[in-house]
Amino acid sequence: MSDKISIAIVSDGKYGHRAYEVIKKKFYCKYIVLDYKGYFEDIRIEEETLKKLKNFDILITYLRNPDLTYTLLEEINTQENLDKNLFIIIGIWKGEGFKRQMERFKNVVCPDLLCNLDEKYLRGKLEYYPQLREFLRHFGKPMVNIYLDNNNIIRNIEIIRDSPCGAVSKTLQEFFGEKMEKDTLRRIGLRVQHFCNAGKFKLFSEKECKRIKAGQILLEGINLQKC
Repeated sequence: MSDKISIAIVSDGKYGHRAYEVIKKKFYCKYIVLDYKGYFEDIRIEEETLKKLKNFDILITYLRNPDLTYTLLEEINTQENLDKNLFIIIGIWKGEGFKRQMERFKNVVCPDLLCNLDEKYLRGKLEYYPQLREFLRHFGKPMVNIYLDNNNIIRNIEIIRDSPCGAVSKTLQEFFGEKMEKDTLRRIGLRVQHFCNAGKFKLFSEKECKRIKAGQILLEGINLQKC
């Protein structure tokens, strides 16, 4: 586990557990359930919780209440004397209007899928928030080498960059030892949808199924090589 950066998974208690279990294997990571009171514009987040959060390098939020998400971002960005140059990744959001509103904060990004984060997606952020480069060394848009022997049997799978939820590694371990045939990659793309959580969030306005897109993203990141 690297101690170069620290990450907090910020949740209302429903989602984020899998991301926490995966990310903590590589970085110092905490799962924090956000304590708050009130509704809509009267939401108040517990001061002690805010103090904890400001000490992390990256926050990944899984909050279903958009008002709570906005309040958190506003509170974080109005705090004085932040100990770190904090960056926030919004894991659950709905609608392009909400996305634009959140990304007005310079330290916030709302990706369509967490497994779509890479250096290109985060261009313009990497120089000011160098912790993102460290995060992308292990998590984001999948990068995988699959090694085949002379009989096209999968003998080794090197996951250079996993999805934050771990769906990529869970999927590929099932294919170790199989023969790479015409439909193998298609089956990999379908199988990752079983482990993908994006469809459960039900917070996306696009017609395209997020699980299908996750499968496409994985296939784009697979590089086949001979042993």
